[in-house]
Amino acid sequence: MKKSFILFGLSLLVLVLVACGGTTNESTENMEPVSSDNNTATTTQEKLKFRASSGVPDKHFWYRGMFKPLTDAVAADTNDQITFDVFNAGELVELGNEYDALLSGQIDIALTLMPPYDPARFPYTEAVMLPLLSSDAEIAQKAFANVMSSDREIKDGKTYYELEFGDKGLVAFANPPTEPYVFSTTKTNFESVSDFTQSIRIRTASRVHEILSKELGITGQSLPISDAYDALSRNALDGILYNAPDWIAFGLDEVIKYTITGANFGHFVGHTAMTENTWNKLTPEVQEIFQKRALEAAAGGATLTKSETQQNIDSNVAKGGKIIEFNDVNPEVKSLIEEAIVNSWTQWISNLEAQGHAGKEMALLWRDELVQAGATLPQEIMDL
Repeated sequence: MKKSFILFGLSLLVLVLVACGGTTNESTENMEPVSSDNNTATTTQEKLKFRASSGVPDKHFWYRGMFKPLTDAVAADTNDQITFDVFNAGELVELGNEYDALLSGQIDIALTLMPPYDPARFPYTEAVMLPLLSSDAEIAQKAFANVMSSDREIKDGKTYYELEFGDKGLVAFANPPTEPYVFSTTKTNFESVSDFTQSIRIRTASRVHEILSKELGITGQSLPISDAYDALSRNALDGILYNAPDWIAFGLDEVIKYTITGANFGHFVGHTAMTENTWNKLTPEVQEIFQKRALEAAAGGATLTKSETQQNIDSNVAKGGKIIEFNDVNPEVKSLIEEAIVNSWTQWISNLEAQGHAGKEMALLWRDELVQAGATLPQEIMDL
């Protein structure tokens, strides 16, 4: 289930399945035929209920734009032969711990598998967090869909999907990418280069942002976004790198005071995942339904989050927040950020290469798909 699975029709693939101890096999007396959408093939699907965990609240666009549409559609398309018991907001598994929960059989489906949180086991996905000049969630969704289905070799004759998921016995579908990450603080308005000091503690979501923070001269602190509101409120953090459409969902619009927009500090992509063992409990027709619905939901979710950017910014401004456009910042500050963007790419590549991974090949794949989808990157990155 490596390249053949990817080429079967998944553009936005990331579904992780491991020993599915929580799966409920309903009575076989209730088994009904399940047909694919085109009604050309019918097969008997065992009735199953999957335990699925999401680390984000039901207000989050992943839930509204991906998880609920996906699970509702699969249940409807299979005449409720496949249903889901969904736990939100880390109620069952805390955000970032989903992979181990899959392996242990605590859950059947990880709705929020977070590869950028776990670069030791998933070294390549955090490439999506590399900073850019311009992009949006829809552009990133198209680009990452192509990364997921790409047959381009990254290392040892294997594709991105094979290296990141197939070799781990996982089936994965990409969740909608976020809108661009922006730079927000609770107190400091970066009016000059001298404001960038190591005493400024910024929440980061990946090693990419830790590199970016170091290049900017500030201190990055890795933290799940679900803990950011409390840390900002207690002054344990001075700011965050995060995307604006999620501010209201996590209460961040209440505490953010200054935000630089117009520079793209990367996107975030999580995955819906299960083990191959779980996946293989589905008939080919139901697998096709799941694939189709996952891709549709990912595209719809990207459009949803993009449409909610202004609403979240307006909410923040109404509560005292100030929005600073990148082109309006001090020229020296702008130059510092632009240089940090480029250096983040080269440093990330160097770090992965030193660990024996194909950092440059992954960066080039992501760059090429971004450009094809309509993003803008610094010329130095285009020249790599």
